[in-house]
Amino acid sequence: MENKKQANEARREERAKANRILYLVIALILCLGAAIAGIAASVTSGRRERPVVDTDAPATTAKPTDPSTEGSKDAAVEPDAIPTLTAPLAGRVYRAHDLTVPVYSVTLDEYRVHNGVDILSEAGSDVKAMASGVVTEITDHPLLGHSVSVLHAGNLTTIYRNLVPEEIDGLSVGASVSAGQVIGHVGATALVECCDEPHLHLEMTLSGVSVDPLDYVSEESVAASLSDDAAFED
Repeated sequence: MENKKQANEARREERAKANRILYLVIALILCLGAAIAGIAASVTSGRRERPVVDTDAPATTAKPTDPSTEGSKDAAVEPDAIPTLTAPLAGRVYRAHDLTVPVYSVTLDEYRVHNGVDILSEAGSDVKAMASGVVTEITDHPLLGHSVSVLHAGNLTTIYRNLVPEEIDGLSVGASVSAGQVIGHVGATALVECCDEPHLHLEMTLSGVSVDPLDYVSEESVAASLSDDAAFED
């Protein structure tokens, strides 16, 4: 009986020893695998960080700036290219140009921005070209009435609206006009301003951007033809 017990204990010790050896082998395999993976990752990382130098690629040099083209974007709007303008008629400015602060419209009974200047004058008053130029458009605007557009030097365009719908001798698209030449008469064709007194609705664009016409009229002409009252009427 004692011999059998000793034999069983011996077998248990052998199995425990075998298990310990097996665990040790597994642990060594895992450690070896981790080491190999670490080495591989390090090699791969080194390859990615190493810059690739193309010895055959030609050297690149910065292209010199061509002074003839520098500033060409602004060539059309150089200050000295824009003519000095004169007031298109005698009258009183009662609604000024403002693209940020809405002003009250009597006709529409609402506040809205105003991209032109309204100059009160008697119906039928002469409207004159503010500088020499070329007529680019004669049209009946659906909201602002009969209109004439003139292109001047410096890519400046003056637009005269709310005119009498009429034909004027020598005035046609493509025709040249001189400063002070009559190109229309104050009317009442602007539907969105029909409740106002007779006036010229004057717009101006510089390179297609709306600007305040009075900023380009000479001080002498403003003093001679336009009153000082440029406040909005509510």
